[in-house]
Amino acid sequence: MECIQRFVDANPDLKGEKMTYLGRLDPLAEGVLLVASGDDVKRKEEFLGLDKEYDFVSIFGFATDTYDILGKIVRVERLNDLSENDIRKISMIYEGEREQEYPKYSSKMISLSRKQKTASPLTPPPRGGEEETDIPSRKITIHKIQFHKIDALNNKELFGRLLMDISKVRGDFRQHEILILWRDMLTKYPNIKTFLGRFSAHVSSGTYIRSLVNDMGNTLGCGATALSIKRNRVGDYKIEDSIK
Repeated sequence: MECIQRFVDANPDLKGEKMTYLGRLDPLAEGVLLVASGDDVKRKEEFLGLDKEYDFVSIFGFATDTYDILGKIVRVERLNDLSENDIRKISMIYEGEREQEYPKYSSKMISLSRKQKTASPLTPPPRGGEEETDIPSRKITIHKIQFHKIDALNNKELFGRLLMDISKVRGDFRQHEILILWRDMLTKYPNIKTFLGRFSAHVSSGTYIRSLVNDMGNTLGCGATALSIKRNRVGDYKIEDSIK
């Protein structure tokens, strides 16, 4: 709703019009988010099916439960070096049509969990008190992945980047808690070297970039998590034509 309000503020002639946003952005992501008004609201499914282009940065050697830096760290690998050629080969493997599981922490999984609660209100929670559900998947197409380069950072540089990016996130996503976890982990491994991979991707609707990053990290055998995600295009709608 905040995005729609900003859109109306920028287009006061649309005040009172029926409006809806077309798709979502992860809390950590930025970029193009389409908003429909008037008769275009009826074309929502058509807009939702448009392909997308992203720039994204991954941290290799770490994995989190959300597949991005807003999650709790679940894996740490000490890396002395990382081959650009290996990353380029791995990224090419993921081009084409494939099944991709939804991230455990996503709007799709929240929606599914709510439906299950409504359908089975008397079902007791699983042992341990956490909600569990089968993770659905969907067929996606990764038309192209382009690997650009690797940057190597020390702990101080990495934490500075984490602090900058996490501080930009609006809403309550455990930002303070997550920053403390990252700080403690980097203190535990003072001499660890961190590698950032920079990529671009052209993908079909429904593709989760943070899941792609997590999958590539698993294939490389070192883990990976998304540091930043920027959506540059949805269909014919480009970021340079968007309202800032």
